[in-house]
Amino acid sequence: MATSSSHQARKRLWWALRLPDLPAHTLGLAIHAPELQVIAEQRQVVWISGAAEAAGVHLGMDATTAQMLSGCVVHERNPMKEQQLLAELAEVMYQFSPFIELYTSDSYTSEYGPQSGLLLEISSCLLLFGGVQSLSQKIAHCIASHNISLAMGAGHSKAAAWLLSFVNYSLDGERVEFIQRLSLLPIGLLHDFPRQVDALDKTGFVTLADIIRQIEAQSISSFKKRFDHDFVDYLCELFGIDQDFQQSSLFEKPVTYFQPDEFFAEEIQFDYPLHQHEQLQVPMETLLQKLAEYLRKRQLQTQHIEWMLSDIYHNHNALQVYADSPQTHWRLLFDLSLIQLENRDLPFEVDRLSLNCRTTLPLQARNNMLEFDAARKINRQHFSITAAKLKARLGDAAVYKLSYRDGYLPNDTNQRIALTDICQQELPDIHRRAQRPNWLLDAPAAVEMRKQGLYWRGKITLIAGPERIQGNWWREPSARDYFIGLRQDRQRLWLFWDLHKQQWFVQGIFA
Repeated sequence: MATSSSHQARKRLWWALRLPDLPAHTLGLAIHAPELQVIAEQRQVVWISGAAEAAGVHLGMDATTAQMLSGCVVHERNPMKEQQLLAELAEVMYQFSPFIELYTSDSYTSEYGPQSGLLLEISSCLLLFGGVQSLSQKIAHCIASHNISLAMGAGHSKAAAWLLSFVNYSLDGERVEFIQRLSLLPIGLLHDFPRQVDALDKTGFVTLADIIRQIEAQSISSFKKRFDHDFVDYLCELFGIDQDFQQSSLFEKPVTYFQPDEFFAEEIQFDYPLHQHEQLQVPMETLLQKLAEYLRKRQLQTQHIEWMLSDIYHNHNALQVYADSPQTHWRLLFDLSLIQLENRDLPFEVDRLSLNCRTTLPLQARNNMLEFDAARKINRQHFSITAAKLKARLGDAAVYKLSYRDGYLPNDTNQRIALTDICQQELPDIHRRAQRPNWLLDAPAAVEMRKQGLYWRGKITLIAGPERIQGNWWREPSARDYFIGLRQDRQRLWLFWDLHKQQWFVQGIFA
């Protein structure tokens, strides 16, 4: 049993796909262009073009100093886009191996900037792709098609493969050969452990061979006494050492399968171009029913879909559809899509219709209210559908509900919130002791003063009050006397006399 496990461990083969110029590729910079260009993060240079390096710029230099020295153009690094590009490349590499991990290191030296790439375990894939040489050519060609520079390395472990990507060795070999290659590398390549590398350098360590000799002479425990667990664990992975038995590891942790992002994408190619949006209704319904089946089988739900209209000349027009609440059925998404089509003309004769859904949520995350009244549940569903349709026709800002918020002046106590948000339930005592209208105007409306009395869309008679509200000295001093007025159409109003402006205003309307 031990012999079989040892054989499997020796045969495990990791490849590192290091992308040394990833920050530049992400920003669309030409790697070999004659322009002097650098990329900085927090004003520190992390990538330089060949022309900028020839002009004296080096990694770690202050960006302002680099500009003064060479007149180079400084670009700001975008780590988020780098991670997105890595994730996209990982999905591309999934065709070659199911074992993929992303690697990112922000540590850098005067020779190497921040490094990122992918780690693939390919021992079980070699036979399928015709061996090491054939597979490496396929991977290199695939990366090159994305216009990204690549450095490759192979090893018996992830850490070994990554370090060996900095030198030019064969992508095949046994464990003993990989360790021999590692022994020739300088300890400065251990970028992720600058403090430990500095301590080793002061002790006289020059290459990884010095670390190997120290382990062979005194075992890994000699490093445990001086360094933290992370560095010791890294050395054990690098050289394949079992910490418990102080020897070469017989067993290795199982490799984690890569899980690519799953999304829905379907399209219909028409036999003849369509020029009216009514002709798209049946194809839309067909694609949405496929989406509903996809969501049902995977126990998912979605709030966002995208339609893509295309013509024979490769013109594209996107149509975004959003729902207020996550959906598993196709009907509401279909109605919202038709509303979107009603508001626009087709930009061209449509030759192909595509439906994409990349944003989904687990169905278990949905909160279902316990309803004992079936009619109430149906009414709630109808209201949600009606609200979604209104928002699609009128815009998000046109459909809302009101909620209370803390504020000194009455006009600061109402706020508009989305229909799906929860209203503030706790009201101050004044709302229980004094009469307050449920509906406040967006801004107080001026009341006209005539000889016959007060007028605002009709004559007003004061029937209760006053209630004085004053203060707000920290922003704008305010002093108001509030009254309840009865308009001639029997509508009750909440109005006030502004003591500073000497004018009447309507603040709210009672139900």
